[in-house]
Amino acid sequence: MAETFTYYSKDQAFASTKNMGCIKNLHATEKLKVRRVGLLNAQVGTPTGVVCLIEVRLDINPTFSAPTQTGVTIAKHDSTNTLPSNYLYGSVGSYAAGTAYTLRRTVWSSDEPAASTATSDELQCFVPLNILFDAGYGDSNVQPLTMNQNDAALVYNTSGAAGLVDIWIEFTRE
Repeated sequence: MAETFTYYSKDQAFASTKNMGCIKNLHATEKLKVRRVGLLNAQVGTPTGVVCLIEVRLDINPTFSAPTQTGVTIAKHDSTNTLPSNYLYGSVGSYAAGTAYTLRRTVWSSDEPAASTATSDELQCFVPLNILFDAGYGDSNVQPLTMNQNDAALVYNTSGAAGLVDIWIEFTRE
């Protein structure tokens, strides 16, 4: 079984045309394979929410300048796993696309959820409904998102700037 990890980025502020979270493989022989990507509406205050357009991308040879690891953790699914040896991860920073492929594109509400309603803001808090990309549903004929050397997987906000979100990326090293 492949070593499995979860990238978790907490309380990322939305900004238009922003790298909200990324993993870039810098290793010449290791492959990182993304199995799932999800967002969690983390807005607990009362901003005036907006509609954001979120993309899950595979980008071949992008350039990231100084992504921040503030609020970002990489968790091992097994304590005996060893973290990948040569990769870049984080959010914000500047991002220049290489050859970018959009795998998913979705509308996301950045308004705060309320316990008394059942609008999209609340539904985004349920894990089955906040998964944007899932290659781990049991069909062995479907490849996960594979990052070779200099490839990156990222969550990118193309528009909208209000509220907070948690981002998680579940991946394996092979």
